[in-house]
Amino acid sequence: MILLTGGAGFVGLNVAEQLLARRDEVLIFDLRPPRAFFSKALFVQGDVTDLASLKKLFRENKIERVIHMSAITAGPGRDAREPRRIAEVNLIGTLNVLQESKNSGVERFVHASTGALFGAAGIGVGEPLDEERHRPVPESMYGITKYAAERSCLRLGALWGMDVRIGRLALAFGRWEHESGVRDRLSPPTEIARIARAGGEAVFPPLGATDYIYAPDVARALIALAEAKAPSHRLYHLGTGAAWALPAWCELLEKRFPKFRWRESNEGCNVVPLAPGTRTRFSNRRLVEDLDWAPRFELAAAAEDFIAWLESPHER
Repeated sequence: MILLTGGAGFVGLNVAEQLLARRDEVLIFDLRPPRAFFSKALFVQGDVTDLASLKKLFRENKIERVIHMSAITAGPGRDAREPRRIAEVNLIGTLNVLQESKNSGVERFVHASTGALFGAAGIGVGEPLDEERHRPVPESMYGITKYAAERSCLRLGALWGMDVRIGRLALAFGRWEHESGVRDRLSPPTEIARIARAGGEAVFPPLGATDYIYAPDVARALIALAEAKAPSHRLYHLGTGAAWALPAWCELLEKRFPKFRWRESNEGCNVVPLAPGTRTRFSNRRLVEDLDWAPRFELAAAAEDFIAWLESPHER
């Protein structure tokens, strides 16, 4: 059995969808139940900050692998209002899940981290961001707490003799992205696609290119990291290795939605990123060489698939 903490969230649903398609035994632990389409998964409602509920969860289920995705993806407003809650979920909650994984003899623990932890140190870098050469300097509470959780997992994994792997996600977008209450903003590509489908106008700042990754691809990368027999590294950047800017996305969408309009502007924006600046793309050499992973969805393929998904009768 594989446990997905935060499995009813955006990335979690993409991971669950792929595992269930293979008929794997999936256990979702989250504050809210997953969409109706995921009824084949086992579901336990709970909070990662509640250690007693986690102890019960691990005691009552034979969990072999864990992909830990529970997190609050906070913007500046929530940073100011709820710093303690962000830290409790993103850091203490991670330590709780890691501890119970250790106590239960879990074979592998995968922590889903984020490129947001680079902060300003990841902007304008002259080469793809490497796992070792480039050091994060997180600025937001989200980045700070995710970096603390990442380093804590690696430290305790070494001390406890656990197989712990970290996957830092590039900027994910697409299928199953929704307002979950723990993500303050949707990704710009998803926001723009929704506006395009409604025949509206998207206005966004000139952000430049970054390595957006389509959600099914990032889910495949997390699953590969959870299942690889002997990964050579403990830390992996989960990105496509390529970068594109939002105008290229808009040009693909306007071919399908002729009423859609868009423009770049520093004023009157209705699409804005969670954090200012555009992070330099990840180097994904480790991911490709060690896990034999390659993206299935380049930009045009992602647009085609996401449009079809938005127009399908799935539960929203």
